[in-house]
Amino acid sequence: MITVRILLISTFIALISFTAFGRPIQIIDPKTLIAESKLVFVGKVQSVTNSGITTHLSYPTWERTSFPWLKVEVEVLVPIKGVHKGDIVQTMLLSIDTNNELPMYSPPEVLEPDNRDIFFVCLGPTPLTNTFAALTGPCDENLSVVPLLRSHETSNGSLRDEGKQLLINDKRFALIWKLVSPEGKILPEGVAKLRRTYAAEISKVPTNDLVYLEWEAYTNEHGWWTDVPKGFSPTNSNVQKKK
Repeated sequence: MITVRILLISTFIALISFTAFGRPIQIIDPKTLIAESKLVFVGKVQSVTNSGITTHLSYPTWERTSFPWLKVEVEVLVPIKGVHKGDIVQTMLLSIDTNNELPMYSPPEVLEPDNRDIFFVCLGPTPLTNTFAALTGPCDENLSVVPLLRSHETSNGSLRDEGKQLLINDKRFALIWKLVSPEGKILPEGVAKLRRTYAAEISKVPTNDLVYLEWEAYTNEHGWWTDVPKGFSPTNSNVQKKK
């Protein structure tokens, strides 16, 4: 039985809540990320293309914006869970339609990947065969796909490394920053320590929860709304498709 993961409602434990530009977010600690993820590794981006899949999200000021998914091929440099060195993992990362001229309040945290970027990656399966996405996607994918090294300098107007800035002083993530040197070299001692520290979580069978790529809004009779996977049929008869 597949558990549907509803946006803005998380079943994870040991969460710390923050507010990012007014929108509440929840930071999941590495222990939980690794335990719940299907794939965990350090990887280098090999290519970035448009997947042809677009979704909409219903957070206020987002309704008229479309969010295309990018198909990103990531080479495994350091396997942690569920992969082997040299594997190429098809990874879906969210982007924002740049043709939208309307202002957005607290937009989704997108990573804007470039070739040769290096990330610490925690992924879950998607409805597409052999295709994965950030465990905390789509709105906060930068909290489970963490940039370790960028191949190009981040521009002043970009928010693509906001997640890293949020995590870098969190002591629970200290081991993540010791996996790769500033020059992009893998640090064996850091890798070995992370594997020892999270050995139990690495060996844990992950959940089969899907990270859905297409979403639509539903609201109940009281006016409360949430995003659900496109085509989802809620068992609660009070939940109806948002008009």
